[in-house]
Amino acid sequence: MSILPVAATVLFVGHSLIGPQLPGLVEAALRAGGHVNPVEAQVINGAPLSWNWDHSSEAEGVDGRAVLAQGGVGALVLTEGLPLAFQVAWNDTAGQIAQWGQAARAASPEARIYLLETWHDLDSGTPVDGDPNSRLSWRERLDADLPAWEQAAAAASAQLGGAPVQLIPAGQAMARMADAITRGEVPGLSSPQDLFEDKIHPNAKGLYFVAMVNVAALTGASPEGLPAKLTRTWASRDAVISDELAAAMQRIAWEAVSGYEPPSPEALAVVEQTQPVQSAVAEPATAPPPPPAANAALPDGLTPITNPSLAMNLAGVNDWTVEQPFLDVMKTARPWIGHLPGQWGGWGHDELAKGGYLDAEGWPKAMPPELSAIATVMLTDLPPDAGGIAGRYLLRYEGQGDLSVGGRGQVVQAIPGRVLFDFTPGEGPVIVTIDRIDPADPIRRITVVREDRAGLLDAGQIFNPDFLTRMHGVKMLRFMDWMATNGSPLVSADQLPQVADYTWARVGVPMAAMVALANELQADAWFNVPHKADDGLARALAEAARDGMAPGRRAWVEYSNEVWNWGFEQAHWADEQGKSRWGDADKAVWMQFYGHRAAEIADIWADVFGAEAPDRLVRVITTQTGWKGLEEALLTSPPSVAEGRPMPATRFDAYAVTGYFGGSLGSDAGAALVKGWMEQTGSGPGDYGAALQLASQELRDGSLSGSEDGSLKGLRDLFAYQAQVASAYGLDLVMYEGGSHAAAAPALNDDMALNGFLSALNYSPEMGALYEELLVDWARVSAAPFAAYNDIAAPSKWGGWGALRHLADENPRWQALAKGCGGC
Repeated sequence: MSILPVAATVLFVGHSLIGPQLPGLVEAALRAGGHVNPVEAQVINGAPLSWNWDHSSEAEGVDGRAVLAQGGVGALVLTEGLPLAFQVAWNDTAGQIAQWGQAARAASPEARIYLLETWHDLDSGTPVDGDPNSRLSWRERLDADLPAWEQAAAAASAQLGGAPVQLIPAGQAMARMADAITRGEVPGLSSPQDLFEDKIHPNAKGLYFVAMVNVAALTGASPEGLPAKLTRTWASRDAVISDELAAAMQRIAWEAVSGYEPPSPEALAVVEQTQPVQSAVAEPATAPPPPPAANAALPDGLTPITNPSLAMNLAGVNDWTVEQPFLDVMKTARPWIGHLPGQWGGWGHDELAKGGYLDAEGWPKAMPPELSAIATVMLTDLPPDAGGIAGRYLLRYEGQGDLSVGGRGQVVQAIPGRVLFDFTPGEGPVIVTIDRIDPADPIRRITVVREDRAGLLDAGQIFNPDFLTRMHGVKMLRFMDWMATNGSPLVSADQLPQVADYTWARVGVPMAAMVALANELQADAWFNVPHKADDGLARALAEAARDGMAPGRRAWVEYSNEVWNWGFEQAHWADEQGKSRWGDADKAVWMQFYGHRAAEIADIWADVFGAEAPDRLVRVITTQTGWKGLEEALLTSPPSVAEGRPMPATRFDAYAVTGYFGGSLGSDAGAALVKGWMEQTGSGPGDYGAALQLASQELRDGSLSGSEDGSLKGLRDLFAYQAQVASAYGLDLVMYEGGSHAAAAPALNDDMALNGFLSALNYSPEMGALYEELLVDWARVSAAPFAAYNDIAAPSKWGGWGALRHLADENPRWQALAKGCGGC
């Protein structure tokens, strides 16, 4: 019988050797063993328990103190910062364990308190003042450090009273594992380093082993027989654990836990008397070093991404974006607006370029005689509650001329080369205007950054820390909108956007920045090749992905976006190309051409990646999910095959569909339903409650309209159909976009009653519940991530597409996506 109470929460508190992946693996392993226990974690990288206590509301994951206060915690697992000797000497490790334990038992008197023994750096062996065991090798140190862990547990037990603090001997388990590897008893592992991704943090195999140790300690039972695969998908080829390796890890974990005997009080007293005297050292700072921006703790109350199978479509880069992904706001500025005398605008970037007035980076070299000024706008129409955007901004530039800031930018100081201005979000933009340019030394290289983050920009960082923190944990990023894919004019490699371009809101974000973001977030990257791209452009993108992406990360490649969709220029272009090449006898010729050209692009990328392609590249072809039969034209493309080309389906790894629902509510018939529900229930702005429940019922199964179109039930049928198609062609079924499509049709964009209701629906608890069901439905047909469209966007009359409405938003829809669907 398990010593872990049924349904009681397990709470981990500690640093990076706990989070963020270990708690999820422990929960999955418990579930696989028949234990229904949620597992949560408070993590502050590098932090001792004292810092975790004082800053619990700022941690990654949950606020541990708040969780304890709510009750229902059956097991509290604590671990101390490293080096352990420093924490014992300066941060009262035993007292901190007791303090956390008292908080747990105040609300949950039967809570068990555990101290998780960890390990030091694999390179241990260099003496450090104040750390007496630092001279020892990693393996020797595991034995030598054990008494310090045991003393901390015993001293905390004495202060806490009641059931003693129990040690989870993960360090001793590592020692047993290292010895077994040395003896050749662990299949597939030749060195302890095989368990680590660096010198201290376990990789996927190491985390699995540590999870087995924790499960054995928490349940008091052997983990032997648990599955090797605890997650829906392997993170990478290196993460795959064979059944034989899993069995060995489970056996060793149980031997370590069941074979560990806490020392007697007498033995501890002897050890304490014989401990070496510590060298005198200055008291170390208790604060951990600043964590990487992508791992920064979320503000209290915001849900982090813990869903291991979530992909995100990133919102388009423009001057009104609430995504605010870049430190330099100039990168989201609108392309140049040239003012003709007496009016706003009249010229744009293209006219300036054609006249020879722009340099290679797009900065004006001189003022055209036809214009009175050249301007741009940024931070446009941002919602007043958009968090992290208000503040003092610093604009800097090189060169000579007259530059001014206006609109929502309230100037505090302006001197040549530098303008300080205050900004609060609201209606209208910040306007930057160049009134005079010195042709000998023109104004150029304008940057705009929040003043308190100028140092980050100067240090070479690209991304807004707030954006990184919200996206931390995402499995994959789809860059379709960042690449300005729909209607892209790009043809050749020399037209590709560059890092130095004055704005990235014109023809897309450069590959270097997208690759940098994927690496920063440790996510796969999905790239979209422009529909007019020649072979050279396609090859240049592939080379940038191959050379820039970090080991373990995969590049996904798709030719254009939704070429089936006649609302986009690429559909018409493909139709023209197909008819020009093969005639117009077949009405599906545009899809046949799509399949043909997509296969050529896939072959180019495969050639660039070469022997690495199976591990580092995923070639994707897409269809319209609800148009059954359309896929035949793009997957088989008979006229392409007749030219001697292979059937397109054979050139791909994955077949992509959407996971949208709710579009029916934006139609004329849907609008009538919505207004009927509001009238029937007396619902309206500020209180849509009863009408939202009816909308939820309709979106679940179509029972109120009598049609399953646009409902989750209808989508399940489409998933099943498309899964059969993927299987028939030997392709993996994946998703390129999905989520709520509850948006007014173009003809109804100005229907304020309909739009108000749909906006409320999109971020309601009812929508959150529908998303939870959708995630389960998708997991039943595919192991690929659910690809939400999109990450962060403000709702408008064109729809509520963002999972978040701004960087500081919190809503049920986001919570469902971020948390995932548990055991599904």
